[in-house]
Amino acid sequence: MSFLSNVRTRHACGWLSFFWFLSAVSIRVHESVELRTLSTVTVQCGENVTLTCDASTLQLHIIKFTFHGNNKTCDYRNPQSESDIVCETKSETDHQTLTMTLLNVMPPNQGKYYCKLHTTQGTYSSTTVVAVQDCLDAFENTINKTHAKCVFSGLYPNGIIHWHQNGVNLTASATTWEEEDQYGRHNVSSTIDVQKGNTSQPYVCSMWIPSVGKNLKSLELYVYTKHTSSGDVGKLQWSIIIVEMIMVIWLT
Repeated sequence: MSFLSNVRTRHACGWLSFFWFLSAVSIRVHESVELRTLSTVTVQCGENVTLTCDASTLQLHIIKFTFHGNNKTCDYRNPQSESDIVCETKSETDHQTLTMTLLNVMPPNQGKYYCKLHTTQGTYSSTTVVAVQDCLDAFENTINKTHAKCVFSGLYPNGIIHWHQNGVNLTASATTWEEEDQYGRHNVSSTIDVQKGNTSQPYVCSMWIPSVGKNLKSLELYVYTKHTSSGDVGKLQWSIIIVEMIMVIWLT
């Protein structure tokens, strides 16, 4: 009885050790599968940005490996590029890399991009968020005796034009117009009556971006009034003297 009991005990311990070994191997393999991506990437309009996903797999069998977002997909086994994305892959013994390069990034390209890895051990994923900001394609300003105008084109995120002169906020008296272009950017213009201010001081128009809490660009506008320079005064005096001399000669 004692002998049979010892045999059963040894068999039980052996099976427990075997199951413990399998569990330990499974945990190590699971922990060895790692996806590395940047959590957030910030880019300006018109730039190219490369999203990278690194996978450490310890030679596990890869069933599927993709990077996708905004209806764009890069496939590790079939890395076909398109007009607005470039897909590339790199493979090493225990390390695979999949990259998606977004070309000429615009506001519609922002959002979440998902890296997903399917292996014989399971499915793993990681996310990169693409944010578009600080976009400004062009700006201009004009001023005359009655009005001052500022225009900001290709703007993203959208902003508000503020007017100041000598520390006084004149924004409330301005007239603003805006539109959205085909790329999701904004064109904003604002006009102010300069007669309501001090023409001896410059006007300042600033593009304020509320979503990020900062001024993107400030422009100064000066009202120039016609005046006579010291050189003009000197020429005028000489002209008078010459005319007087001619008159004296003619009269004599």
